Amino acid sequence: MRPSERVGVLALIGLLLGVSGAWASQYPGWGDTGWSWNNKRDCCNDAIDIAAQYSEQACETSGGVPSRFAGASQRGTCSADWMQADDGGLIYRCRGEASVWCNN
Repeated sequence: MRPSERVGVLALIGLLLGVSGAWASQYPGWGDTGWSWNNKRDCCNDAIDIAAQYSEQACETSGGVPSRFAGASQRGTCSADWMQADDGGLIYRCRGEASVWCNN
């Protein structure tokens, strides 16, 4: 391959990488359920859903179109705190984080 061809190929690769970066990005979102849940799994699912909604709103505000989650591994993360309620049961407060892909 001649040097001029090599430069052309590298320029094309750079252009494609730059354009693909402009088409998709992620906007992080955070969610907090407050103290009201008696089931940690449902609490975390709701916190992640709240975070995903905020992420989608940020994408739309930027002029993009959000993509829904493709699988559980891309859903987000959750941290949960618990305390004992007056009746002796446990209640949870969950904080979720999620980022949806945004096509700009």
